Amino acid sequence: MKKLILFSLLTLFGTHAQAQYQTPGTGVRWTLAQLAAAPTSNVVLTGPNAYAVNGNLRLSPTDTLSITTNATLRLTSLAQVSIDGILLVNPQDSVKITAQVSSAPFHSFAFSATSQGSQLRKTIVEYGGGIRVLDNDLLLDSCVVRYQVARIGSTNTNSGAISLSGGAPRILNCQIYDNARSGIQSSANRGTSPLIQNCLLRNNGTENGNYPQVNLGAGGATPAVIERCRITGRHNMAGGIAVANLVGSRGTSQVHIRRNRIANNRYGITLLGTNIAAVVTRNIIENNNTNPNVLTSGSGINVQGGATLTGVASRNVLRGNLWGVTVLRASLTSPAPGPTISFGDVSSSDSLNVGLNQLYNNGNGGQVYDFYVEMPDNLLAQNNDWGTNSLATIESHIVHQVDRPALGLLNFQPIRQTTVLNTRGAANQLGLSAYPNPVRQLLTLRLPTSTPAVVRLRDALGRIAYTAERVPTAGELAVPVAGLAPGLYLLEVRQQGQTATAKVAVGE
Repeated sequence: MKKLILFSLLTLFGTHAQAQYQTPGTGVRWTLAQLAAAPTSNVVLTGPNAYAVNGNLRLSPTDTLSITTNATLRLTSLAQVSIDGILLVNPQDSVKITAQVSSAPFHSFAFSATSQGSQLRKTIVEYGGGIRVLDNDLLLDSCVVRYQVARIGSTNTNSGAISLSGGAPRILNCQIYDNARSGIQSSANRGTSPLIQNCLLRNNGTENGNYPQVNLGAGGATPAVIERCRITGRHNMAGGIAVANLVGSRGTSQVHIRRNRIANNRYGITLLGTNIAAVVTRNIIENNNTNPNVLTSGSGINVQGGATLTGVASRNVLRGNLWGVTVLRASLTSPAPGPTISFGDVSSSDSLNVGLNQLYNNGNGGQVYDFYVEMPDNLLAQNNDWGTNSLATIESHIVHQVDRPALGLLNFQPIRQTTVLNTRGAANQLGLSAYPNPVRQLLTLRLPTSTPAVVRLRDALGRIAYTAERVPTAGELAVPVAGLAPGLYLLEVRQQGQTATAKVAVGE
């Protein structure tokens, strides 16, 4: 009898495997249970709050599907779910949309222009070919999107786990990770204005191709915003954030990138093309150095395009990248002017154009490269903290006209007095500054005099890991830390009866 029942169940699933079902379009508000009970439906109740979708499913324009209880939907291989009506998901804990077999993903989950008002909250979407959104202001809130593929056998799906084309979709408080290509992408030729806030994007680009974790194309009527996100990578071909306008679309693509942490990617942020107005502010952009090819990788911020690529970059921290900032023309052989983005202009009345960036400890091949102007056009980068108050040292960390007459001049003066590892108060009687931090090779100490100083580093257990009495040269000491175990150390410096202490992160 058990074998007969099992055979009957297999027959049932097999019958629906290629079935197509579309709701009648009669203005009905459906639940999953009602959808499973509908005649000819390919949605099958398989257990408590568990459903199988055995083929393509389409929600008609005038219909609504509401899911307010915890549930699991398992989609057959290559199944496409098309939402032309309104899908509302808001369970107590979660709704999971997944494949019936993880090695046989479903094709996609698509929202069309007629599905305005759709909202997915607390929804897990996994083992599919991605979510597609067309001319829609879809809301994704507190969702998880993971393990999306770009190809199923010989069938292409989407290059982004979440692929946007048109509209102003909102992606809030989401976790987007371990997807084959970009976590979020938007169309190259269709204006799109996403709001991406408070999201975690991690280790997207598992195919290890040239796909940034956030890959935005042409902008829409309002600015695209990427704000308060953590974008951390692992794969050496996957970048952090890319904004490109390469198809000559009408109007200007506006983008605001602010208060994000972007780390351990092939690069941090790249702005590419023309007709882009960017505001890049208050980001921490660090250790984007996963790809050792310094000719194509490793910029904290890379800007490449024409004179209509404009904007400001202020109050950012750029450290530990192979290059801090690189700026290039769209074509190295073109006579057309290059980007006009400002990294600080003390004469500007714009409250965003104030500099206040920290640029330090970026470099490769044993050389520090905090700013590289690879074009004949001049740029401004005033009122920034370069990790040192020495103009000669700052100059040595910049590549521009002083180094090669064919390049433009970076006007970096006046500088901002460094606060990088600048300890204060009673713990800093010396007025010590120490940089870079984190540090991997040499920690530079800036002291008020060139009299002998005692320097100690203590580990987290208070043990002395380094001690020496040294005489500064021109008020500076270089402390080797390459041989120390990675971790947090307490720096102690005593000179002429005065002391200073600071915390130093080594090897991070």
